[in-house]
Amino acid sequence: MWKQLVAIRFRIPSFRLVALFALSLSSAAWATGCAPELGPLFKLAAISQPSLPETSDPSVVRVDAQFFIYGSNNHLRAPVTRTTDIDRQYSLQEKNSLTIEGMPTSAAWVARPQQLWAPTVGQFGSRWVMFFSADRRYPPQPNNAQCVGRAWGPSPAGPFVPDPEPFTCGLGQVGGALDPDITTDAQGNKFLLVAFGDTESPLHSIPLDGNANPAGAPVQILSRQYGWEYHFIENPAMAYDYTRGDYLLTYSAGVWWQPQYSTGIARCSTPLGPCTSDPSGPWVASSAGRTGPGGMSFFTDTTGAARAIFATFAEGRETQNGGRSASIMPLTLSPVVGLGPIVK
Repeated sequence: MWKQLVAIRFRIPSFRLVALFALSLSSAAWATGCAPELGPLFKLAAISQPSLPETSDPSVVRVDAQFFIYGSNNHLRAPVTRTTDIDRQYSLQEKNSLTIEGMPTSAAWVARPQQLWAPTVGQFGSRWVMFFSADRRYPPQPNNAQCVGRAWGPSPAGPFVPDPEPFTCGLGQVGGALDPDITTDAQGNKFLLVAFGDTESPLHSIPLDGNANPAGAPVQILSRQYGWEYHFIENPAMAYDYTRGDYLLTYSAGVWWQPQYSTGIARCSTPLGPCTSDPSGPWVASSAGRTGPGGMSFFTDTTGAARAIFATFAEGRETQNGGRSASIMPLTLSPVVGLGPIVK
């Protein structure tokens, strides 16, 4: 979710620089090549009515039959909703009864301790890691204060304890970074997708090692190219298409609190690109009384089927002060597309 962003400073010990340089070269080689054809893709059906009120920038982790649903701050800093039933519509009271505080204490670098958005959670060894967005204190560019932080927990429900410094603040560590999403490739390698500000090519991918540290330099994977991608593109998320052996990327475009905000789709050769986006328009746009579909991410349900979760406003009730709720929908992209399994 872009506020006013127009940023990457990894704090890496010197003894790791040689290894990281070598990994950066291999990452660049991996991403070299021709972008794949997008291929035929069905537009997502009309937006279903939301099932999770007051849930924005959502993401999901499934452990056996348990689903852990994360979202931007509401009355909690890092709300985590735990349920075994993702097919019912919850009232706000019902959802809140299933929701706990995932990060009891904010990071020292965060300017507004109660504000955290677009969290993503994945497992690294025996630990669980949350990457999240927040504004930092004393940013070099006051209009570009967003950074991505990292926090550690013993379970997917936390409690997550944040690192004392940001994971990345974007290009040159000044341009801003937000909307992280952990993705795993077909070989089990993990990457952090992220939106950087101060560039016409916001979407980047950072390879991660087994300790959730950078295993290479950020790689640009998608630029803003079309009129419907006005203002900014953000909220990248990716899933493996096992029928073609490549990846589908979704992203949000526009101003998050406006009804024209929408979700685009692209196809990528690898999690490090290159990618081909759709010039014809958004993959998901406002419909059925719901506006501004964005913040999409993917997960696999207990049957092995791929699902999408994303947030919308009720038509006419768009605001910068909350109000978005999450819908969960099945993914049927075409007869020749198969997504999953989606592993965080």
